[in-house]
Amino acid sequence: MNKKIVFALVVIGLLAVSAASAQSPLLLNNNKDDSMYQVSLMQAFMHGEYDGVVKVGDFKKHGDIGLGTFEGVNGEMIVLDGVVYQAAADGSINVMNDNETVPFATITKFDEDGKIDNITAKNFDDLTGQLNKTIEKYGTNNMYVIKIKGDFKNITVRSVEKQEKPYKEFTEVAAVDQKVFNHTDQKGTLVAVYFPEYMNELNMHGWHLHFLSDDKTKGGHVLGFNGFNGSGQVDEIHEFNMILPTDDSFKTMNFTEDMSSKISSVE
Repeated sequence: MNKKIVFALVVIGLLAVSAASAQSPLLLNNNKDDSMYQVSLMQAFMHGEYDGVVKVGDFKKHGDIGLGTFEGVNGEMIVLDGVVYQAAADGSINVMNDNETVPFATITKFDEDGKIDNITAKNFDDLTGQLNKTIEKYGTNNMYVIKIKGDFKNITVRSVEKQEKPYKEFTEVAAVDQKVFNHTDQKGTLVAVYFPEYMNELNMHGWHLHFLSDDKTKGGHVLGFNGFNGSGQVDEIHEFNMILPTDDSFKTMNFTEDMSSKISSVE
């Protein structure tokens, strides 16, 4: 395994241990489940590792909020209030069967550690800038999930058509098989997941946002929006658990390539 990945795992382990004894500014209840559970790594996914690793039924035992995708990159995943939704490539929203499988995703049990009241954001960059300022108060070296609810004047989301083997790298998939949807005057929820920079070999550094409308008819990976008013709930996370694929393609995959530019291009 890449030395950077090994280093990141060691640091994550130390954070989990230190969190038990150190008092965090956001931490309200030391008995909470403060762990992020992840299926596979971003690098493997970017290289085309799309076979399912765990079943949805097992995955959702680890939390009630998160995001990811399904086997073959079959749409975008939004986990909200314990329900696993699929934003499909045809624009529909579906509740996924427990037997569906997951190649890459993150999930946690949401515990409110703080609030963000009266959010007004012009666009995606404005919102993520405000989120960055929020977590700077508590420490940018932790992981965060922020549940953001409100009204969108306009929001653009994407989904991806299911892939067949032999799988292409995700940059190629996003370029060819990405489906983009633009929605106006929407009420809904953003699931915003943050990973610190030192975890960039394991997941995407910064903010990753998925959207689900209140009426459960629209959603997907957020590409951008204009005009938002709402509020947010913050969950600060100190522990990281990951399950890796067991197939031969993962065992022999080359992780020496710096994927940061490719990850940024598809986000």
